[in-house]
Amino acid sequence: MERRTFIHSAVAASACALSGLAAATETDGQEKAKKVSCKLTVLKKEFRKEYADRFRKGQGAVCNKFEEGQAFLTTSPWEPPVGFCAWAWADIRTYIPMVLSGEGGPTVVCCTDGFRPVFFSIERVEV
Repeated sequence: MERRTFIHSAVAASACALSGLAAATETDGQEKAKKVSCKLTVLKKEFRKEYADRFRKGQGAVCNKFEEGQAFLTTSPWEPPVGFCAWAWADIRTYIPMVLSGEGGPTVVCCTDGFRPVFFSIERVEV
């Protein structure tokens, strides 16, 4: 396959994949695009004291970056919401495209901090 043909095909495929992110509806005979976002909600914060005692000489505490019930909105897996922990974002951002596209329903994920994990729900919402 020629490079030009390949690039054209890749661009077309990307455009088709991205088109699933905005669903169209008809209102009063006109099409109106719905904007979708991912809502990230902090479900639970934990502290694994037994691991802290064993591996960190008892030092550590529950994560202080989030509060249970706190919610964030995002439309991109590349930019974390304002105030979101960069480490947690790196762990969970791979789920954002799946949820935005509608292929993955609401899901529960967590950051990979084994001493103080934070659990999040990720769901698609229309804004």
